[in-house]
Amino acid sequence: MDCKKIFLPFALFTALSSILHAQAKLAIYGTVGGEKTEVANEGWTTAGTFGLYYGLFKAGPIRISVDARGDLSDNINSGLFGPRVALQLPLFPLKPYVEVLGGFSSYSSTNNGAKDTTSANYRWVGGVDTTILPHLDWRIADYSYSAAGISQQGVTRHPQSLTTGLVIRF
Repeated sequence: MDCKKIFLPFALFTALSSILHAQAKLAIYGTVGGEKTEVANEGWTTAGTFGLYYGLFKAGPIRISVDARGDLSDNINSGLFGPRVALQLPLFPLKPYVEVLGGFSSYSSTNNGAKDTTSANYRWVGGVDTTILPHLDWRIADYSYSAAGISQQGVTRHPQSLTTGLVIRF
């Protein structure tokens, strides 16, 4: 039996597992604020976001993760997923991030308020977090804009939200 054939794959697996485990970071978050969906010709309404992100890689101050979130408001509900890039400078307490998320949104196709339409959607997201306790961040601001838009009565709407909340990092 050739020890190299057994040892080499085991060593590579162990090294890869150690690297991934050391880099992986899981965080859950929840925010509250406002969303301007433009659905049903409404202005800003109460909205919330909940989700989680998982850190995949870090290179110096850059953190690359995947994010999955749900956005809820009176007029639109969305489930979105995609990449997240954050910047964490050692001496600067703010951690800005950007995301491009894709998924689906449910909304009303008329002004009656009942969510009767589901369509593919994507959103640009940007925000700033700051650490307030060792595993707790304050999400100072989280802004999202739906560049794809949604169609209501032949008019394309571009929902946007602005929220604030907390992030628990594990």
